[in-house]
Amino acid sequence: MKGGRHAALQAEGEAQRPKIVFGNGVADLSAKIREAIAHRAYELFEARGYVHGHDYADWFQAESELVHPQSVKTWQSDQEVIVTAEVPGFCPEEVTIAVEPDRIIIWCRPDPKPLPSSPYPVRTSVALWHTLKLPAEVDPSKAAARLSGGLLKLEMRKVLP
Repeated sequence: MKGGRHAALQAEGEAQRPKIVFGNGVADLSAKIREAIAHRAYELFEARGYVHGHDYADWFQAESELVHPQSVKTWQSDQEVIVTAEVPGFCPEEVTIAVEPDRIIIWCRPDPKPLPSSPYPVRTSVALWHTLKLPAEVDPSKAAARLSGGLLKLEMRKVLP
């Protein structure tokens, strides 16, 4: 969307499409998540004066900073599985959903570039990461998502026997 993050956040009522990945895209997304956690864990190590021996604690703290509770709900019918998740403050370009036959990963990461109206750079941004086991097997290639007013809605077709 033209106009950047600020303009997208102002278009509250307008549904927009976040990115959906499947197949090899799931591995790429998982690598991005691990990279974000590792980067934050290194910042914690750095802030402690490069004192060794706390790598697990740094990793778990970094992970806990990225995993925020989200309100996620799941419904299913004979034909599809529907998942809704609250992701307030994120633009569709900042949301990636990995869909596998039996689970989804929702990853929201703000653009690290400051808004044009803000002279201050963003050092570490808050991200959302949620993994959900699905109640039925779905076809990842037939998934559709939209984001409107901070509510993400993901519709997936079930694999029928």
